[in-house]
Amino acid sequence: MPVFATETKTGNLEKSDFSLTLSGGTATLADFTVAHTAGTNQVIFGLVIDGIADGNEVITVAPASATSIYSEKGAAMEITVAKTANLNDIGIIGKWQSSGVNVAPLLIYAGIDSIYAYFRADNSYLVESFTPDGSKTTLSGTFTQQRTSVPGIWDITVNQSTPTSLVSVGIFQVIAGNPLTMKYEIAQTEPVIVGVTPPTASAGFGSTSAGAYGVMNVQTYVKVR
Repeated sequence: MPVFATETKTGNLEKSDFSLTLSGGTATLADFTVAHTAGTNQVIFGLVIDGIADGNEVITVAPASATSIYSEKGAAMEITVAKTANLNDIGIIGKWQSSGVNVAPLLIYAGIDSIYAYFRADNSYLVESFTPDGSKTTLSGTFTQQRTSVPGIWDITVNQSTPTSLVSVGIFQVIAGNPLTMKYEIAQTEPVIVGVTPPTASAGFGSTSAGAYGVMNVQTYVKVR
């Protein structure tokens, strides 16, 4: 149903037109944004979450007042109308940055001094790594993630498509704080590298190649968005 900000069927809906609440779970709602074009039936909410969602959170969206949202007939939406949805645990989704001592020692030895990683909700990713002289390498592809039986640790499989095709498997853990941080360890599995095996949740961080590299392959990221 097309919606508007006024009874004259004009105006984009804005943040002030909505009431959003988050209940249950471990995360809390710090703020939100609204994107809408007058006359369309889609509103996009951007949620700013404090803490790490555990998947039990329920988001409730309702009109802020009895004069906030109007239909194509100029009728106001009743304030009692509300929609709810579960807030899924997003895992690695978001924008992350790593630099200085946070960069895995193996990557530092390879000449990398900073990395920016964007894991999108559509399961695509973009990673940009930089050398001290500013040279950039861009990697992109798709990924899958899944919780493991080890509390807090997820499995991740990365299917890189550019600049070359390869598959890497690893683990990560998002750590609560302000800002959020993440431990990340991954190893290439296709094409096979002799002597290299991926880390596992059960063995923990530092388990690439059965622990042969120690923490040399463990990356620390800071969430920037």
